[in-house]
Amino acid sequence: MSIWRRAIDSIGLIPLLAGLVFAAVATAVALQGSHTRHGNLGQKLYQPIYAEVTFEVEDDAGTLRRQQASRAATPSHYRLNHQLIAKVGTELQELYQAAQASETLDAFIAAAETRVWTVDEDAYLQLRSYAADQTQVRFESGIARLRTALKSERTFEANSAAERTPRSTVDVILVHDDDGTIEHGRAAKEVRSLDLVPISNVTSLRRAADYLASFGGFAIALRATVSQILVDRMSDAPLLVFDLAATNEEMLRAEQSVRPATVVYERGRPLIGRNTETGLSAADLQLLARHDAAYVEYVKSNAEGAQALRDRELLRSSGIGAIILLATGGLFIYTGMYQRRVFEVNTRVVAIVLLLLGTLIVTKLIDARILHRELIHIPAVFAASVLAITYTRRFAVGAMAFVGVMIVLSVRGDAAMLITMMIGVASVVHLLNEIRTRTRLLLVSAMCSAAMFVAATGFELVDGQALKFAARSGGWAAAGGFLAVMLLQATLPLIERVFRIATSLTLLEWRDPTKPLLQRLAREAPGTYTHSLALSEMAAGACEAIGANGLLTQVAALYHDVGKLHKPEYFVENQEAQINRHDKLEPTMSLLIIIGHVKDGMEMAREYNLPRVLHPFVEEHHGTTVVRYFHHIASEKQPQIASGKHDREVPDVRFRYPGPKPKSRESAVLMICDGSEGAVRALSEPTPGRIEQVVHQIVTHRLNDGQFDDCDITLRELHRVEDSLVKSLSSHYHGRVAYPKREKQENGGEAEAKSIAG
Repeated sequence: MSIWRRAIDSIGLIPLLAGLVFAAVATAVALQGSHTRHGNLGQKLYQPIYAEVTFEVEDDAGTLRRQQASRAATPSHYRLNHQLIAKVGTELQELYQAAQASETLDAFIAAAETRVWTVDEDAYLQLRSYAADQTQVRFESGIARLRTALKSERTFEANSAAERTPRSTVDVILVHDDDGTIEHGRAAKEVRSLDLVPISNVTSLRRAADYLASFGGFAIALRATVSQILVDRMSDAPLLVFDLAATNEEMLRAEQSVRPATVVYERGRPLIGRNTETGLSAADLQLLARHDAAYVEYVKSNAEGAQALRDRELLRSSGIGAIILLATGGLFIYTGMYQRRVFEVNTRVVAIVLLLLGTLIVTKLIDARILHRELIHIPAVFAASVLAITYTRRFAVGAMAFVGVMIVLSVRGDAAMLITMMIGVASVVHLLNEIRTRTRLLLVSAMCSAAMFVAATGFELVDGQALKFAARSGGWAAAGGFLAVMLLQATLPLIERVFRIATSLTLLEWRDPTKPLLQRLAREAPGTYTHSLALSEMAAGACEAIGANGLLTQVAALYHDVGKLHKPEYFVENQEAQINRHDKLEPTMSLLIIIGHVKDGMEMAREYNLPRVLHPFVEEHHGTTVVRYFHHIASEKQPQIASGKHDREVPDVRFRYPGPKPKSRESAVLMICDGSEGAVRALSEPTPGRIEQVVHQIVTHRLNDGQFDDCDITLRELHRVEDSLVKSLSSHYHGRVAYPKREKQENGGEAEAKSIAG
């Protein structure tokens, strides 16, 4: 119990609970599909992959063969050409009527010159003999018998069957004596293919026509004529017409009724054999996915042998959970050592936990849904970029090292994956030291992509993969690094808002003199604005001398005194004609006005949505220092004692700024610059020696007063700040060459005084 109490006291209850939640969720994410085998398209296999369970999968190729066989075994559908049959009967009627209308054979031939009728004198006389009613009925009866016989004839067009795919493998066709529409349950007459007569076979067609003419009972003299009419009509169109739509409909029904073919893979047998030539194919990757699904179902079942697999999965899950818990502990210890301030604000802890959990979840989704596994580096590189921008580069690399172990464990990766990921993380973090332009992000993305390409390609070549495959893997890894940095650029404003930070790009925007707050400061408090401009340049140089954030301090210096806008005339730099409004006020009242500019500055910072990273500078640039001028005035106004001297025992605590003290090196530098610039400006002769003495006194006094107790600035760095400020102030307050006035001219005119700026 004491261990937990000490942990809560050291870290805090909320961060500790967040760590436990992070470990639990990370473990759950890692266990999703933890047994999954992975590979890339074209990857060489130097060892076969064995099946862990017996399972069967649909054989797409076998099913396709079955479907094709079923389609081929479906008979072709034909329909009777009733139009042809009717046309033959109509033409025989026209032949009879033409013969009856002609008195002689010559007249008949002349009347039927547009017809191709083979009619000799015997046939003509025979047609004329049907004039009586009884014989006419016999002729019409012959036509009716001929129509019936035509329905049983089997002439067809051989080329029409070529429209069917695939070709039929059966020796029968189905003939419909209607419009050919299939109605399941209605019988169609089966006809052997051998009994079919193609219309291109003139001899068989002639034989069939002679048979039909005799079957109709026509007189022998007319049979040649009837036979010729049949040959002419059946040569133009077959009696059996191929019905493509009905055939396709039946073939589709037969295809849909086919049961899928399956292939059984026995447990312990090779699932995918050793392949060093072509590598893994898309079918191989699909087979691996089906095996994984079968493995999950088998483990969940109550089949014999499933318990052993469940026990193995339990041990594997325990190992994954233990490693993730260990990595989480290492992550929190590392954070406590190098980024302790994360635990000081609960929202920071929650934000980082959500960021890292999102990294794990998105990585898992990419691994499960996208074919190219190299793209799983995108979330890790993006998260490292966010941590590098919001905190420090060392913290970003260290934190992502622990998270990288979790990612590789979650996706069943290897050391090559972890190293490639960390190379991408290290390269992008190293280059993200400061972002001042959009092109800087493009350079970062290009360098990160190049590093990841070399790493991924090199590891694939070491593994024995082909150069083409290795280069492709490296290309996808490079694309992942590039996309991660582009995603960072797109979401940078959101990141700044969530983590309450301001990047260099944002600071450069707030440095713009056209910002409304700076314009107001220049109009209403020009002296304060000039003081802020001078301070910004000095603070930037001093910060760069000690390796601090010069741009941040430079922008903060521009806004540190915005609280003076409420009463600008009460501050000496804005007073004109030597009029001091404090002369008519009590020291305590003046004190309230002076120290009030800190509180007023914070209100204006919130009103103008000043980045939160600049707020501490407004509060801390005076720390808890004493307002010495008014403390001195108050002391002077104390009543005299018997010795004739003033009682100077006025507590200075009553004349101190409310603070807080500087909590960063940048804020401490701004405090020193602010005090030094004001003190040097008050000098009548700011020589370099006197400037150096004043700056040293300011630094020494602030140090002895304990103003730097809450920040990590060192004595060596304070000395460097002194040197930088002396150079800046000496150049700013350098002496001018005094040019003598010219004497009066001989003509008595007054000489003009001339001065040349040095």
